Amino acid sequence: MEFERNKERRSHILTRTNLIWILVTLAYLCIFQFWERTNWERSLSGTLYILGFCGLSVVYGFLFLSKTFETAGKLSFFLGLLVRVILIFSAPIFEDDWARYLWDGWISSEKGSPYGITPEAFFGELDPTRTEILSRINHPDWPTIYGPVLEIYFYLIHLLFPWKLWALKVFLLAPDILLFFLIRVKYGARSSALYFWNPILIKEVFLNAHPDILGIFLLFYSFYLAEKYRFRLSFFIWGLSLAVKGFGVLLFPFLLKLHWDRDRNWKKAGIDATFSVLGIVLVYSPFLFFSKETDFTALSRFIGSFTFFPLGYNILHTIFGEYSRVFWAFPAVLSILFFLNKRYSYCLGEEEKLSITFFLFFYFSPVVNAWYLLWMLPFLLRISRFFWPSWAFLFLGQISYLNYANLGDWKSVLEKGYYAHPDFLLISISFLFIPILLIWFRIRFSSKITNSLEKPSLLG
Repeated sequence: MEFERNKERRSHILTRTNLIWILVTLAYLCIFQFWERTNWERSLSGTLYILGFCGLSVVYGFLFLSKTFETAGKLSFFLGLLVRVILIFSAPIFEDDWARYLWDGWISSEKGSPYGITPEAFFGELDPTRTEILSRINHPDWPTIYGPVLEIYFYLIHLLFPWKLWALKVFLLAPDILLFFLIRVKYGARSSALYFWNPILIKEVFLNAHPDILGIFLLFYSFYLAEKYRFRLSFFIWGLSLAVKGFGVLLFPFLLKLHWDRDRNWKKAGIDATFSVLGIVLVYSPFLFFSKETDFTALSRFIGSFTFFPLGYNILHTIFGEYSRVFWAFPAVLSILFFLNKRYSYCLGEEEKLSITFFLFFYFSPVVNAWYLLWMLPFLLRISRFFWPSWAFLFLGQISYLNYANLGDWKSVLEKGYYAHPDFLLISISFLFIPILLIWFRIRFSSKITNSLEKPSLLG
């Protein structure tokens, strides 16, 4: 009798959990389809977008706080996959980078390399498809800034499905699903569900077609391999991640430290680290056959002159002016040096150290695109100990879509530029992180602070 009662109770719980996942899926799709419809009608404003995103965040927060993620099974995985597939065939919102991706794929197929070639050189193009794509490219006077792994991806997609945006998105399912299972193996089912249902990940990758997930997977996989002591393959994969976008360079010292902690042999670590060079050279080589240019020329210009949603960088710029361009990355570098010393950082977990380094890098960066922050995500999924201000940053990064253009303030667009943001918005978000960091510090080290206060004074 008791057995039957327990069986019935388990059946009820399973049914209730499945119902929650179905309702969550419908909530996600309703918000995404609302964006799709209003965007199609050209009535989607920045304010409506943020309201919709707040709705997604509430649903995601409910999943976390209700511990529904702990019961994530096959149904939650397949429903998450369904949401992705639907978005693959939806149009991006507030985003036009996809046009450059498609254009680069065509240029590579025609010229062998997209590097050093500006889209504006093709103005007057007679082909209607190319003309349409060309008209949507932002900064057509700039050659591409994307790394060779991405350019190879764009090229292969163009060969298989020319000019198809859905194809560009559908193959991003591969690194996304691989990363899901990698997180599941390393951190467990709850963390993998927390990853898979993250609304920012779903929206930026499968709605807006940002291919950063390729590099995010490679970077996380390189650390997974290092923890399994497969260092040569780890460094090789890390090199490939760097050839997607260079954010992984921040974590190279931590990769070396993992090697040192294992073998205590700098010579062997140096030899194994050269495999990262092999990974980088391997993907750059095909392009160097066709052009002397790489992404470094345009990328250095981008880093040296462009600003977008600058938070901590604005504080530095107020104090140091244009010299801020020289040393905005110093806080992240100093954090790396601090974390490499066990004497000072023994109480922090490895993921916390990586997350703090990424946080400082992006906070003080002159360019903070919302999808850049996804590079932090896999390192925030150890539930027992994580740097939660980075979670706040990840979600607050969506406010970057509230520029003057998306707010419909065309007078300010003419005065300050298409990508500029209201000053009060930048100042508010910048200084909001001060109490956030103080609260984290107080909570994270409360026991140490209490213990230090309770120690008897030497003066008796």
